[in-house]
Amino acid sequence: MSATPVTRYGKGATRSDRKLRIAFAVFMVVLVAGTVWIGLDVANPGVRGSIPSFKVTSDSSVEVQVEIRKDSDKEAVCVLRSRDEGGAEVGRRELRFAKGDKHIERTETLQTMGRPNTAELEDCHTVG
Repeated sequence: MSATPVTRYGKGATRSDRKLRIAFAVFMVVLVAGTVWIGLDVANPGVRGSIPSFKVTSDSSVEVQVEIRKDSDKEAVCVLRSRDEGGAEVGRRELRFAKGDKHIERTETLQTMGRPNTAELEDCHTVG
């Protein structure tokens, strides 16, 4: 008495199983495409900023050399900040970089509320 494959293994994939698999495959494709798009956007920002050097000039100021690379047809905004030795923020200012130049180097003096220990650029992005 041999059993038929259907009785031995059960029914094959039903229509609802196929729909579920197709929906899952579509979801995975959208998820992967979204992850790649976000990754490329983060990897290729419109603005790249750096601080090649900084110098603490007093107990309430730091002199910072700022270098920005951006598209010449866009304006850029970055936040310059400083922290004290304990890590608390003691100074913050928004810097604007006008349209026109692709590579900008300039020196900024940031006034602080305490003795600065570092200088950092954060949240650089294009405007318009």
